[in-house]
Amino acid sequence: MVNSEDLRRFSLFSSLSSNDVVPLLPHLVERRYRRGQLLFVEGEIGSSVFFVLSGQVKLSRSTPASEKQIIDWCGPYDCFAEVLLLEAGSYPATAEAIKDSTLLVLNNEVMPQILEANPALSVALIRTLSRRLRLSQEFIRILTNRSTAGILAALFLRLARPAETPGKPIFVDASLTHRDLASMIGTSRECVNRAINSWKRSGILKLAGDRLEILKPHELAEWP
Repeated sequence: MVNSEDLRRFSLFSSLSSNDVVPLLPHLVERRYRRGQLLFVEGEIGSSVFFVLSGQVKLSRSTPASEKQIIDWCGPYDCFAEVLLLEAGSYPATAEAIKDSTLLVLNNEVMPQILEANPALSVALIRTLSRRLRLSQEFIRILTNRSTAGILAALFLRLARPAETPGKPIFVDASLTHRDLASMIGTSRECVNRAINSWKRSGILKLAGDRLEILKPHELAEWP
């Protein structure tokens, strides 16, 4: 059974206190999805926000050329479809479970009464959503001002998971293929392969089992 501290591990609620998130707990429904199962498809009308407890979910959308472009890769303690947190609407992407996954689902129909009764929760969520919007705008700016390798570097930092213990490096799940990464930034697998191999030789990245460790995040952050 998920508790308030578990919920605060999600970035959407990380700035809230345990008491702030307690009103949400009764409204979170745990669901399990099999590998390859679709949670929703792009354009589908929905009213739920999803929180990953375990497993992995891929978000993709169709390009004007009718090709599938990966836009995000969500693992434990990531959430998605936040655009529907306050009102129903269409999902901007298709969500597919890449591994057997367990998620929490929150239907937005309960949000008005919860927010009216908990002003602190309302303010904190607005701040968090505003911060996410600024980060998205910054990533768009990067897409228009950096080289392909620079865009890939920014993507690695956006996808990076926090270190599991102090002193350990942040990391990216190595199950993301070079083709997946290329799809996310609109380039070729060969370009991604060259950049990653170069960073490995330079000691910026290191493959360690099922993860790609980022040893020098400051160098990725400054990559032109």
